Amino acid sequence: MTLSPIFRSHNAVEALKSRGYLDRLAPSIAAERAYVDTLHGLLADVIDRRYLADHIVRADDIAFLQEHFFLTLFDSVFRALGCPAQRLHTYGLLNLCVKGLVVSGDNLFDNEAKMDLPLALGKGRMFASIMQMLCFDHLVMRILEKHPPGPPEDGAIRYRRDLLNELAFIGTLEGSEEAGVNTILPMDTMIEQVHEVRGGLLFSLAFIAPRVWEPADQQDRWATARRGIARLGTAFQIVDDLTDFEFDLTRRSHNALAARIAHDGTPAEKAAFEPLWAGQQPAAGVVERSFRESARAVLTRARIEAERGFADLAELGFWYPPKDADLFVRAIAGDAGDDRIDALTTRSEGKGGRLKVEG
Repeated sequence: MTLSPIFRSHNAVEALKSRGYLDRLAPSIAAERAYVDTLHGLLADVIDRRYLADHIVRADDIAFLQEHFFLTLFDSVFRALGCPAQRLHTYGLLNLCVKGLVVSGDNLFDNEAKMDLPLALGKGRMFASIMQMLCFDHLVMRILEKHPPGPPEDGAIRYRRDLLNELAFIGTLEGSEEAGVNTILPMDTMIEQVHEVRGGLLFSLAFIAPRVWEPADQQDRWATARRGIARLGTAFQIVDDLTDFEFDLTRRSHNALAARIAHDGTPAEKAAFEPLWAGQQPAAGVVERSFRESARAVLTRARIEAERGFADLAELGFWYPPKDADLFVRAIAGDAGDDRIDALTTRSEGKGGRLKVEG
């Protein structure tokens, strides 16, 4: 469960830059920095300054984009839809809080210590995550007081209720895996029941605010954009399963590659998978060596989801071409995943270019 996936492949980011796509994102990158600065400025309204860091390190443009890529993408989509400046600003602030709430919950699920706020709370990782979550919840209220998006009158109540309900739905799925799963669902079923929630619904949290505050005659267009972004979230989750296959096996969580192998893999793949599912530690390179066919099928499914997502957005006039969905897939795979994709695919344009799946 993460809305903070870093757009992790340096090669893919450079490829995006070389094709001029980062220039297209420039207004939203600048806006995202402004949202972060505004949010930090509101922190003293919700917690005493003695609990705030004295100095905030500003990341360079590439590092900032990698950390905030998906929020920047959402902002760019909102601009393509003609969202008015005042509401766009409020949505940007709220979506930073959504990301922060999810990051804080992620920390508790995974015993991590990712901090999106410049808090100074000592060395307690769990305590810091809980306090960060509380701060983001209070920041949502402060944003809606200080930067109200307009009617309806009960909009703030509706927004907070809908956000909490959808977080509860996603979190219930996450919680069901805490002790591991004993059944491997077929891949299509798993993607529908797990990835479209953990990835798709999670990404579409960004559209709760427009659902509340955008005019009724624009809701169909916003729903199309939401569907496109949800498909990108699903694609992200599928790619994540490909890169995290070994880790997911050790904690026995849902994984699309495991599902493809267990239900539709070759006899050799199924034979190699059985001892891993029984608890044997996977060796380095096991995916590339033993599960190539299924891994390619999973990668293809991720590409198809991403292409469909960008096609939905293209209907609305969004600028990113669906034909470059493969570049998006490579970028979210990260540098380690990049190497795995290299081992599974051939490419027609060199490192960071369009992927061509063999077979």
